[in-house]
Amino acid sequence: MKYLLPPMHTLRTFEALGRLLHFAHAADELHLTTSAVSHQIRALESFYGTKLFHRGRRGVSLTAAGEALLAVVKDVLRQLSTAGEAIRTRPGQRLRVTAPPSLASRWLVPRLGDFLRGYPMADFQLRSTLELVELGTEEVDLGIRYGGGRWPGMSSEQLFGEEIFPVATSAYARQKKLRDASDLSRGLLLQDDFQSWADWFAQTEVAMAECRYGPVFNDSALLLQAAEAGQGVALARSRLVVDAMAAGSLLRIGGLSIVSRESYYLVSPADRPDSELAAAFRKWLHQLADA
Repeated sequence: MKYLLPPMHTLRTFEALGRLLHFAHAADELHLTTSAVSHQIRALESFYGTKLFHRGRRGVSLTAAGEALLAVVKDVLRQLSTAGEAIRTRPGQRLRVTAPPSLASRWLVPRLGDFLRGYPMADFQLRSTLELVELGTEEVDLGIRYGGGRWPGMSSEQLFGEEIFPVATSAYARQKKLRDASDLSRGLLLQDDFQSWADWFAQTEVAMAECRYGPVFNDSALLLQAAEAGQGVALARSRLVVDAMAAGSLLRIGGLSIVSRESYYLVSPADRPDSELAAAFRKWLHQLADA
């Protein structure tokens, strides 16, 4: 069947003006100029061969034809919006994931395209946060958390543990003559809120006398960014620097490391089964972690 219809954008503009009865207000809502709104309304009136609005000094009002058309257009736009929302939010095609900002930016996002290419219609949302999001109440399907592995009401599967060791740029290491951990007193030791240099020195039994400490960052990704800018030496968690070390933007200083007491876990509400998409993402994450 052939449909004789005006351009869809003119109907959207008509609905806004018919509802607001003010050219400037309709223009603001639609992010158009008032002249663009006026032009589209004239085009629509030309298409139907009748006036849709009375124009006067005090504003505009709908004609009888305009009122009849507005009722139909509102209903059609409402139905299109509802249908689109249903298509976009089908449970099998929607996936909401949370992850710590550092892991999201330094490890997950660079690899995420490999997964999403296999699911081009997926409605995927990644929320980067340090908060322990309540997965059961905030419509989040899966979460990646760093900790001991036990959270009330959550099932958890370990993804990977980590080693912790010092890193810097090769230029900074050459400038400060940093070859191993015993040379660290020559550099500026950058810090974050998650791993203490004092604890690392104690566990590796490296003397820490006369060390100079630099700024403290509340996000490990920011700490590593500062190290990549040549500002000092960072204590790095191995998973967060694997790409930087492969690219040569960061260099490991010496061979000493400690094993983190905590790990990354994939968590989900204990009483909620995975959707097909969540199950696929879970499998992909484990394969990635094992690799």
